[in-house]
Parts: sequence; structure tokens; C-alpha cells
Amino acid sequence: MKEVFIGRENLLKLIGRWAKNQRVYVPVTFDTMNNPETPDYELVKEEVPDKLELHGACPAQSPKTFLFYAREVVAKYPSSDPEASVEAPATIVVGPRACDLDGLEKFDKVYWSTKHFTEEYDDPFYVEKRQNTVLVSVDCTASKETCFCTMMGGKPYADDGFDLNISPLESGYILTTGSEKGEKLLEGSDDLFTPVDSNHKDERSRSRASVTAAVERQNAQYAVDVAHDKHELGSDEAAWAHVTQNCVGCGACNRICPSCTCFLLVDQRAEGGYERTRNWDTCLSIGYARTGGGGNSRPNLPQRLENRIRCKLEYSRDRYGAVSCTGCGRCIDVCMGRIDMRESIKHVVTEMAKA
Repeated sequence: MKEVFIGRENLLKLIGRWAKNQRVYVPVTFDTMNNPETPDYELVKEEVPDKLELHGACPAQSPKTFLFYAREVVAKYPSSDPEASVEAPATIVVGPRACDLDGLEKFDKVYWSTKHFTEEYDDPFYVEKRQNTVLVSVDCTASKETCFCTMMGGKPYADDGFDLNISPLESGYILTTGSEKGEKLLEGSDDLFTPVDSNHKDERSRSRASVTAAVERQNAQYAVDVAHDKHELGSDEAAWAHVTQNCVGCGACNRICPSCTCFLLVDQRAEGGYERTRNWDTCLSIGYARTGGGGNSRPNLPQRLENRIRCKLEYSRDRYGAVSCTGCGRCIDVCMGRIDMRESIKHVVTEMAKA
């Protein structure tokens, strides 16, 4: 692990050097967004955008959008080529938070299972993108009202899972390498760095402690007696009906979630034949559990929301050894029915305790 200090102007120069040879996405603020303080990703073109924003909490999108496309052609037929064509250009993503890295850990276990889990199949589309993508994570310097990473066993800063990490300070940034990919990002740019001193490290420690305390403080009202990785939510129909009463089944929570991995395959006509596309799927859709015979194991919306939440807290834990909700709060941000994941968990856990 290597640590260096860099000022803002030099950081812009460093990112500009990266962008000469590969795609680089950075978080920037947009005046047209509903919440202009929440950044989203933009491709660096001729120069790094002035509105680069590395402070605050997580960007609007998670990095899964760069590794698991919302719609991707996975096969064309008839074809004499047995291998699928994978689009995976070299890419650097600057801005993922610790919650995003936790989400990608779930993706790794599902789609790169021979390396990260015990199953025998890998997804070539995901794996090649993952190998060709460099993750430059950033410490959260503030929390959104909807952040609850500490409730899920996480923290607002990353200890691992990154190639390079950026810790914002008042006078600049500490850069910390986490892999060989990260070390290569710093090669040839010693002219931009100065050593990290004790004052820098103390400021980083204070910032991390302050944000962690803020997240814990704002989520104290949602505390339950059950540890985040020990939930057994059961199937209390009344409890699930209560938390679903404002749900419209739009699936926005599935699509914005950094750890939702479900997809749907669609075959359709294409030029010269046919193509098969893989599209993001949502378990809140009424067609998600429909079978070929016309049956549906989850015909009612409360059953489908129950499946989503239990998948995050129980099913993922039982299959992969860890809950897959990262506490990023994005599902709360985008929900048209203003359903709060924290309130839902507390309500169901409380009602189960009464049963």
C-alpha cells in the first residue's frame, strides 16, 4: 500500500493524464437534477469537468452500470462464431463509495464465482469488464438523510475492494493504493505528489469518525434488537401488506440498487437474423415469478416486496455468506411511494417479535 498527498489542481491534472489512454468517468454536479447536490457520472473528454465533486455522499448511480449493462446483446444467431463478442474497453471509474464496493462484492460472487465463490460458472461479459475496469473509490465526507451503511455493517469509507482510494481533506486529498492497478495509476506522476504527514492522517481520521457518527446518529430511530446479518423475517402477511401499501411496483429500487443482479433474456429479430439481449429485471414486476404454465408464485405485490427485502437480508446471507443490502439509501431516494427500507425492516422485525 502506498499513500501520497495531492492538491486539487494536481488531481485534475492526474485525472487528465489517465483520460489520454482510456475512458475515465468522474462524478460531477448537474444543475438540471432534482437534487443538484447529488453528483452523477460524466465521461472525461478534452478536460476534467469543472464541476467535479468528490465531497459528500455516493453518486446517484452505482458502478454496476459500467460492469453490468442495463441492456446488452449477448448472442447473435445464426452465427459461425462460438464465442460471444464482449465490449469491455479500459475504463477508470472515479467516485464509488464503500457501499458501492460492497455491492460489487455481491456481483463478483454471482458472476465471477470461480474466483470469488464456490460455483463453477463465470459470466464472460461481467468478468471482462471487471478486469478492464479500475475502481477509484472516495471517502464519504457527509451523509445523505437516507444513508444507513452502518446499519448493514458497513462504513462510509473503504478499507479494501478498491484499486485506488481518495480521501478528501480541506487542502487536498490522500491517495491510497489498493492493488497493482492502483499503483499503475500513480506511475510517472511523482511531480504531482507530496508526502502524507501526520496532520493529513489525523484530519482523515477525524473526518471518517465524524461521518460515521452522523450516519449512526440519524439511524438510531430505526434500531432493532436483531443484528443486521441475523434477520429471520418470516412471512407475516399483515406486516408485509403494511410496508407495501404505497408501493406501485415500478422496480426503481431494483434498478438503482448496487447489488441487484437479476436479468431477463429476450430473443428478437435483428439484422441478418436474431439476437439475444440481457436486460435488467426487477423482482417487483408481476411477470418476474410467472412460469411457462401460466402460474405465478408471487402474484401479489406484498409477496414481491417481501421477496426483495428478504433476498437482501436473508437469501444472500444464506447463499453467499453476507447480506447484500449495502445501506446506500438509493432505493429510498428513488421510491415514488416514499417507502423507507429502514422503516420496513424495523416494522417487519417488530411485528415478527410479537408473533
